[in-house]
Amino acid sequence: MIRNNDNISPYQLSMILIMAVIGVGVFNFVQIAAKYGGNDAWIIMLAMGAVHILLAFLLIKLNCRFPGKTFPEYIQQIIGVIPGKILVFLISSYIMLNLAYEVREFTEVAKMFLLPRTPTEILMFALILVCVYVVRGGVESVARLAEITFPILFIPFFLVLLPGFTSLDLTNLLPVGSEIGTKLTRMVPHAPHAFRGIEYILFYIGFMERPQKAYKPVAWGLVFVTGFYTLVSIIVLSAFGAKSATKSIWPLLIYIRNINIPGLFIERLDGIILSLWVVTVFTTIITGFFIVTYSFSKIFNTKEQKQFALPLMIILYYLALQAAGLAELYQWGDWIFKYVSSIFIYVVPVFALVIAALRRLGVKKSEDF
Repeated sequence: MIRNNDNISPYQLSMILIMAVIGVGVFNFVQIAAKYGGNDAWIIMLAMGAVHILLAFLLIKLNCRFPGKTFPEYIQQIIGVIPGKILVFLISSYIMLNLAYEVREFTEVAKMFLLPRTPTEILMFALILVCVYVVRGGVESVARLAEITFPILFIPFFLVLLPGFTSLDLTNLLPVGSEIGTKLTRMVPHAPHAFRGIEYILFYIGFMERPQKAYKPVAWGLVFVTGFYTLVSIIVLSAFGAKSATKSIWPLLIYIRNINIPGLFIERLDGIILSLWVVTVFTTIITGFFIVTYSFSKIFNTKEQKQFALPLMIILYYLALQAAGLAELYQWGDWIFKYVSSIFIYVVPVFALVIAALRRLGVKKSEDF
C-alpha cells in the first residue's frame, strides 16, 4: 500500500508521463519516422498518438480496479504471488535495458555536440550517480523534478524553433496520404520507440489518492506528446524533405544548428537546447530508475526502495557500457523497441486487465471521470 506522504497530484502524473515518453529519443525519432513513413510521417504520428491514448485509458482502467496499489502489488493478486514477482522482475529488467540504452545514447550525443574530450565512462557515471541521489528521495522527489523540468525545457525549445519557420518549404510534405496504408504498416513495429515510457502509468497512478482522476492528465499529457512529435516531424520534413531527413541520425539538431538570427549575440542555438536537454535526460532516466528500485522493493517485500538504488546503479552502468558504438547501440535499441517493448507495453497490461475482469478482482465500478 502507498503511504500518505508518497502521493502525487494529477498534474505531476501528466508531467512524469511527458518527460518519460519524450526523453532521450526527442532528437532521433524523426529520422526513424521519415525512414518508414516518408513525407506522411506527421500523419502517422497523429494516428499513433490516438491509439496510445486509447491504450493509456485501458492502463488506467486496470489501475482503477486496485486503488492505492501499484502494478507490482496488484499483479500478484491477479496471477499469483510467484508468477507476479517473476513478471515484475521481467518488466524491471526490460526497463533497465531501456534505461541503459538511454544513458548510452545521451552520452554519445553529449560527446559529439557538447563534451567531445570527456571519457564516455565519466559521463555515464556522473549521469547515473545524480539519478541515484534523486531516486533515493522517493516518488515525491521524482514528481517534483518532472514538474520543474517541463517548462525549463519546452518553453525555450519552442522559442528556438520559431525563427526557423520562415525557411520551411511545406511542399516537401506533398503528396499527402500517398500509400499511407503501406507506410503505416511499416511504421507500426517502431511505435514503441516513440511512445516508450507510457507503461510507467501502471506504476505511477498507484501513487495518486484517486486513480480514477488520472484520465484527463494522462490524456492531456499524451496529446502534448503527440502534438510535439507531429510539429517536430512537420518542421524537419519541411526543412529537409523525407529522403534528406533519413541521412542524419539527429535531423532536429541539424535544423536547430542551421537557424540563423541576424544580430543574435548567441552563436550556437543547438548548444542551448542541448544544455537544457541534459536536464530532461536526467528526469527521463530518473522516472524509469525509480520504477525499477520500487519494483525490487516489492519483489523482496521491503518497506523502502532506496537501498536498491546503488546495487542497481552498478548493473545499469555495466549494461550501458556494452554497446561498442552508435551503430551497435541502435541495433540493440531496434531489437528492444520492436519486440520486448511491444510485449510489456501492449500485451501484458491488456492480459492483466482481461484476467482481472474474468476473475472479478478489484473494484468493479468507479467514477472514471
